[in-house]
Amino acid sequence: MKVNNEEFIALCANHGIEGIDIVNELMRFKVLDQLISSNASSREWGVTADDLYALAEKSTVESFGPVPYDLNTFQALYGPSFRVELFDFISDTGILEGLDVGTIWETPVRESIEAHSKTGELVLYAYVEEYAGMVEEILQSYEDKKVVLYTASPVCYSILTRLYPMAQIINQWPHRSYFDHIFTGTVGMFQSSEDIVEEVANGLHNLVPEGTAQLFLPATMAQNQLGLNNMALQFFLNQKRVEAIREWTPLGAYEIVYGKYDVKKMRVGLRERVGDEWKTINYIPLPHGVFAQLPVFTVLNYGLSLRSILLPGGQTDVALGQDGIYCIDSRVSELGRTALIESGAYFLTFKRHTDYIDVDITTEAPVDDMYWMFPDAELAYMWYAYFCSTTGQTLIQEISMLVQTDESFGYMLSSVRRRVLDVKDETQLIESVQAADEAYIKAVTEATTSWKETVDSLGAQVMPPTASIDIEDYSDYKKEL
Repeated sequence: MKVNNEEFIALCANHGIEGIDIVNELMRFKVLDQLISSNASSREWGVTADDLYALAEKSTVESFGPVPYDLNTFQALYGPSFRVELFDFISDTGILEGLDVGTIWETPVRESIEAHSKTGELVLYAYVEEYAGMVEEILQSYEDKKVVLYTASPVCYSILTRLYPMAQIINQWPHRSYFDHIFTGTVGMFQSSEDIVEEVANGLHNLVPEGTAQLFLPATMAQNQLGLNNMALQFFLNQKRVEAIREWTPLGAYEIVYGKYDVKKMRVGLRERVGDEWKTINYIPLPHGVFAQLPVFTVLNYGLSLRSILLPGGQTDVALGQDGIYCIDSRVSELGRTALIESGAYFLTFKRHTDYIDVDITTEAPVDDMYWMFPDAELAYMWYAYFCSTTGQTLIQEISMLVQTDESFGYMLSSVRRRVLDVKDETQLIESVQAADEAYIKAVTEATTSWKETVDSLGAQVMPPTASIDIEDYSDYKKEL
């Protein structure tokens, strides 16, 4: 937990405020700050603590309940509260579930704001619970009544409607409204990908005739290509107005750019985070029908095919992203990943070298290496066997060449697929892998010992004999005696 959040929790505890009540008071303080900022007289002349406390009792009770402390406690808490960002506090502490600050979404959301906030268009931002930290910037950037926020999270809806009572915030998809542009941003933190992609695919009907959309959808849609996921993916691949599909790594989302008019070819590529920037990697554009007819469409499959590499697996095979959790997996909060580690996970680590990649399996949480983690041994050992095999090593080296950073390489493995084994085969695989590892270690140890003995023997043949001398014969001490 961040230091500023820990300190504020401790401060509140000293005044008898704990848990969800801390969030409630942070919201109260945020609304108070908005009220002061919107009042010209307050901005010019300032306000006293007495005025603030009176304003809190007058204007915040309806939304946040009676003020549960006196003026002195109010003074002790109000100032320090500005060192805490509300949505970051909720995400960092886990006091509430149902929204995330969404720091990793800053670039795509800001690109959307820059492109549409000054156009006079009516814009829908959907699934804001996953990028709650950007909500205020969105609202401040658009004219009144020109932006609508949709959240599928009851918790997020409750918080946002109290913080921004004048904003257009909804908790159901607006099936009877029409928009000039729709932005969706979700990796499936709080909903299944099936529910999301079905809702979004149907939601394209809520665009005006020449409306546009920038849809960030869970990469799980492409990894688990069954049922609604497959239907939605095929729907998007066959839309002639889809200009581009890009996978954002390591965000874990597929960006689908839906333009005003039909295009003959669709661009496919990556947006990779390198430092503070998101680099664009474009592959050869092809007609929509070509991508729709592929046995399995993923950005990884297409990228490897351009290198004459065919990634094994069909739609019914299981992707790594379905089995495991990546060390910086956007689908799971940091608290959730920590809980899995503490519950006793199995870890598969990867370390890139110039001409090979080290793969290891362990039950101890790695410190420096990138890793995937699994809740049980069977999954971990299946993927360990896969990536340690000759073919597996070839594949991951080729995947490594598609991206620059280690974190992106680790994420791109999420689209690699394995066979489905029965329980008996899984158990036998673990035993076989463990036996093979033990035999390998034993063979290496014996070979090392044999090599050492041989080299010592050969070295003795080359070295001349050493004459023994008595150092004391040459010492000044002995001469004096």
